[in-house]
Amino acid sequence: MLIATLALPLSALAQEPDRLPAAVELPILVYHHVVPGHGSALLHVTPEGFEQQLKYLQSNGYRSISFDDLADGLEHGAPLPARPVILSFDDGWQNQYQHAFPLLRQYGFAATFYVVTGYVDRPNFMSSDELKEMIAAGMTIGSHSHWHPALPTLGTGERLKDEVVGSKLWLEERLGVTVDTFAYPYGAYTAADVAAVKAAGYRTARTVDTGTHATADNLETLPAVIFPQYLNRYRGNVELTASR
Repeated sequence: MLIATLALPLSALAQEPDRLPAAVELPILVYHHVVPGHGSALLHVTPEGFEQQLKYLQSNGYRSISFDDLADGLEHGAPLPARPVILSFDDGWQNQYQHAFPLLRQYGFAATFYVVTGYVDRPNFMSSDELKEMIAAGMTIGSHSHWHPALPTLGTGERLKDEVVGSKLWLEERLGVTVDTFAYPYGAYTAADVAAVKAAGYRTARTVDTGTHATADNLETLPAVIFPQYLNRYRGNVELTASR
């Protein structure tokens, strides 16, 4: 277990709030394109490479959780696996549905797909029907804004509201699910943007700030890593924590 209190029943934790876990160490992995061939290690992985990453996670005891699962663990003491991992995909590219989704199902992992709503049903991006299919298979859909602007350039008026609130409502109306996780476009955000995301009703939000340390206080600014970065820099710390 990561922390012994994670296994306590919620009733006991409600009586002893000081025993809630102070933090959880886990990789929140970020992906963009899953395509054959070669490309940037930051933005591209081949289907074969992605499969090898899933095999590594599976054979080393990692279990996928959702952002809601993480929030439940930190805020309410809900049990988490010994080695949790969150897999997340940005933008809503069609190649994620074509290449990543089948592999996720094959290896028993769930993932969160952060969708730019203005791109849905357009060439090279996923369709509404494909998003619904993934939801039915246990995947989570989050918002990645309406048109993928850098939020700090928008000020605090209607444009920011449309990107944060409008994208959430758009997805909920078309997909018939609650959308309560957000990913900041380009990973860019200010305190005002974080406040807008929280006010919109999102429970969690993911950045591209590097790290593996999640707390109840940073649920709206969760850090993330790409897989090679995690393997080379953060794996030891997470696995050591899991073994305690």
